[in-house]
Amino acid sequence: MKRLVLIDGKSVFYRGYYAMGALSLPDGTPTGGVYGFAAIAMEIVKKLNPTKVVVAWDSKTSVSKRRAIYPDYKAGRVKPGDDFYTQIPLLQELINDLGWIFVELENYEADDIIGTLSRQADETLGPDGLCEYESFIISSDLDMLQIVDDNTHMWRIVKGFTNIEQINVPEIEEKYGIKKSQFLDLKALKGDSSDNIPGVPGIGEKTAAKLLNDYETLDGVYKNIEQI
Repeated sequence: MKRLVLIDGKSVFYRGYYAMGALSLPDGTPTGGVYGFAAIAMEIVKKLNPTKVVVAWDSKTSVSKRRAIYPDYKAGRVKPGDDFYTQIPLLQELINDLGWIFVELENYEADDIIGTLSRQADETLGPDGLCEYESFIISSDLDMLQIVDDNTHMWRIVKGFTNIEQINVPEIEEKYGIKKSQFLDLKALKGDSSDNIPGVPGIGEKTAAKLLNDYETLDGVYKNIEQI
């Protein structure tokens, strides 16, 4: 089976940028983010030997659609320094030299790109009529768990550049105490502080899981709201 690796570019780049600090070339060009990304990239190649690698990147207008719905989406995030942005051309050069694909689309976040490509990979069948690709998402963003399925795995960067854990459907269900298909409703109930999205007041992860175990879906919760 072919292996498609989908990298959440900015998530991985951020990790290197903050971990490596003021790392730079002799002429002062900052390189911390690029170094960190390269270290993780080499770990991916060593462990997965991928057929194809796509690096998805948030465009400058990536949050526009969601802010049209909820203006405070991702509000309050601290913008990195100028040395973060000056490294992006170097990162793109590295990705090109590796023979990988860099994808950035106006009005779409990297999550959207990764979700779309993983779905397309699931629907790409080989001559035997079976799924041709096994997909691996590289990110530290747990929102990606909603994309995981039998052919799509998440490799979450836990610590440093080499401590990476693979998360499949059974791990998601054991960790959260719900069916994997209920993960999106779990996030809707409890909210997401990292994206500044409020959940239902007074509902944390454990209560959200209990509600979904009792009523199956978010719609099921609302249909029984008087009992609750």
